[in-house]
Amino acid sequence: MTNTIFKSIRIVAALALCIAACLKLSSCTKIDPCGNFTFTGTANDGTTSNGITMNLNFAFDPSLCGSSCNTNTICYIQMVRTYSFEDGTYSYISEEHQARSIEYGWYIDRLSGKKWGYYGRNDNNSFAGNLTPGNNSTPSVLFDAPSRSDSMRKIWWQAVSASVSIDGGANACNNNFLGYYYWSWVVDDAGHVTNNDIIDCVAWENLQLTMDNAVTAWNVQAPGLSHNLFPTFTKLMY
Repeated sequence: MTNTIFKSIRIVAALALCIAACLKLSSCTKIDPCGNFTFTGTANDGTTSNGITMNLNFAFDPSLCGSSCNTNTICYIQMVRTYSFEDGTYSYISEEHQARSIEYGWYIDRLSGKKWGYYGRNDNNSFAGNLTPGNNSTPSVLFDAPSRSDSMRKIWWQAVSASVSIDGGANACNNNFLGYYYWSWVVDDAGHVTNNDIIDCVAWENLQLTMDNAVTAWNVQAPGLSHNLFPTFTKLMY
């Protein structure tokens, strides 16, 4: 058991150091958000499944991106992937998710059959309890509790949650990405996950391009499933 714990600590520490080192390089800089993210996560180490319970708060501040625009609705688009340290492959929770996956296993995170690609958005345009939409004065909050079967050992579950302004009409911020946040958790070879196995930070350059590709893959799949297309997005921070 002690060796397993030390292995888990070493893996997570190495991953965290790699991300931190990456963010210090000019070729791997963070994507400065148009606001402030606050992340909270708690590990759920169970006998039948492992994962975390988390929430991500985004307080929009357009001045950080040289803008004074207003927004009616801020929500999220989330892409995820599950990587196996054992064999270097990616796993998927359904054929629908795998079919819209892109290179390196990323896919838009929505329950099977949901028409909207926005996280937590119901088919009738309302939002479920796992998403509190925001605006210029109210933070947007994403709630999630991802988990995987305890039989899935030595995995690295990862997500990028992107805050986005929608439903704007004449809104100058409409269909703009406002920020990107990376968060993940690791399950060791004994099937355990702890709070120390959670890694989170503001996302870094190129992940916004990966998100673009995941959005495109959603739009390619959407017509055949009678899902709604994403619009063309711009990025307020650029």
